Amino acid sequence: MLIATLVAAFGFLVVAGVTQLRGYRLGGTITLGVLAVYTLKNFAMFPVFLLSTLLAYVGLDFLKRRTLIYGRSELLAAILVGTLIPVTLLATLSQFSGDVRNIAFVGSILPGLAAYNYHQMKPGHRRNDALATLVVFAGLVAVGAALVSPGIARAVGGLTPAVLFSETSEIAVLRGAVVPGSPESSLMPRQSLVFVLVVGMLAAEWLRSQFDVRTGVIAAALVAVFTVESRWLFVLYVVVVALSYLCITTVHRRTLRYGRVLLGTGSAFAVVVTLGFTVLLPISRGLAAFFVGVVAGVMAYNAHATAPKERRLVAPIQLAVFVPMLLLVRALAAPGPNGFPQTLSVPVVTAGVVVTLGAFASAYVQTVRQPDDDAVLSASVLSGGDGS
Repeated sequence: MLIATLVAAFGFLVVAGVTQLRGYRLGGTITLGVLAVYTLKNFAMFPVFLLSTLLAYVGLDFLKRRTLIYGRSELLAAILVGTLIPVTLLATLSQFSGDVRNIAFVGSILPGLAAYNYHQMKPGHRRNDALATLVVFAGLVAVGAALVSPGIARAVGGLTPAVLFSETSEIAVLRGAVVPGSPESSLMPRQSLVFVLVVGMLAAEWLRSQFDVRTGVIAAALVAVFTVESRWLFVLYVVVVALSYLCITTVHRRTLRYGRVLLGTGSAFAVVVTLGFTVLLPISRGLAAFFVGVVAGVMAYNAHATAPKERRLVAPIQLAVFVPMLLLVRALAAPGPNGFPQTLSVPVVTAGVVVTLGAFASAYVQTVRQPDDDAVLSASVLSGGDGS
């Protein structure tokens, strides 16, 4: 996990720096760092990503011309279109590589993000952005490949849970830098994982439309999957989100950086902090912990980017998605030794329903509702109302 963290954090910071200096999007703030780790883990990930991004770009262009979608709807459409191809291809690859099953859906949102980012650029800037993207990606892969060496494996390979030094890591096998250990099993069946994350995405976006608060596209559902595997991953997520939020807030106040630059900085901090806590906590799943760090960094930025009055809604709305997803995941998959909940009993389900309803109630009470258009029109002096 050490090398994966270094590659990803370096990638996030490089993208943030290039964005600050040149204004390039590079496929999204977290895309290249995560993709580099994926590619080192399984070489098939890069061609799958390229094909999926191209098809997502073409598909999104078609949808924009036919439906005139824009904004958030455009992003969701790009993610959904970009997901179809990689999920299908990775489903085939998963017959040969267990770790691909673990990352199939998570990795599949990257093509949609990249396609969406390229659609947001002016046509004249896309070529240079694409070239810069390839250069940065090649550099990250080269750095990662150089660090996955037999000498480094002997020195630090056993200090953290294995990711790029595991026996399922193709770069480790290629370079003879495998650290002995048990390979990570799938968190849950692939079809069930895709179903849970799609349901979580739809639920999160519905709540965003109701409360106008950033909840993360698949954050709550993904954390629910990890929690059923190990409650320590949930603890890790909560702690890293809190620390990353403090880091992002401090950096913003001292430097006035914002947007993708701040997101990249916060995400890099999150994965590095995650690495430290992984050593302290009883966590054996390096890849899952790595994802927790990435998601925590993004969610910390989302909380920071939310207006102060709406920021208090972030936690209850996240909880309103997380708890039902937790129960759904537990119904579809067996828990890990340290997973929660261990049993799906009546008291557990009842408690889940109570917490979910309480989260909804808390969010609803704290939300200032905007008047509907009819009420505004009827009270307007322009429509014959008294203006009161």
